[in-house]
Amino acid sequence: MDNILETAWEVTERFRAGGARGCAVERVALSDVDLGAPVLDQVRLGQCTLQGVGLSEATFFEVHATGCVLRNARLDRSWMRQTNFVSCQALELRLTGALLEKVGFYQTPLSNARFTRARMNDVTFQSSDLYGASFAGALLTRCTFSDPNMGSAGLNRVDLSGAMIVESDLSDAILYGADLSGATFIGTDLRGTVLDGAKLDGARFLGCNLNQRLGGAAIVV
Repeated sequence: MDNILETAWEVTERFRAGGARGCAVERVALSDVDLGAPVLDQVRLGQCTLQGVGLSEATFFEVHATGCVLRNARLDRSWMRQTNFVSCQALELRLTGALLEKVGFYQTPLSNARFTRARMNDVTFQSSDLYGASFAGALLTRCTFSDPNMGSAGLNRVDLSGAMIVESDLSDAILYGADLSGATFIGTDLRGTVLDGAKLDGARFLGCNLNQRLGGAAIVV
């Protein structure tokens, strides 16, 4: 790391000037501030409060965030690659239209987060509750949902309407009351998935691993 940014002023000036490379940002508190669309390359964020900040269209390369508060942060249309969020608070996080590649969310609650129309490749959700999150119209490829502590990933009332889920792992996940209407699942593992109360109208399952009957859905083995 070239330097450490420890004040809100330093972070705001650096980010608005275009971004940061090789920086550690430690215990900085910023709320409801527009930070522009910076390029963050090999940046470590530790114990920062970034609630409601604006980072739409920002670029994240090898960014590692630990213990950060990102509630209602606006990261719409951002590009993330090889980026991880560990033990963060990210309720209502907004990633509408974003591109996520090899991104991980670990022990990071994401209730009511918005991944609407996002493109997601090799994204990991581990022990990160997704209650009420929206993936409407999104494309998910090789994504995994798991919770080693609870045994089942929580996706209650998640919105997957019109989404396409390809070669992903939703085995044993709980999608109680989820909206899967018009969604397409291709080569996805759904063994043991709980779909009680889910909306399945127009959903299609092509070459998926299933162990249950799905009313209102088209199943092609």
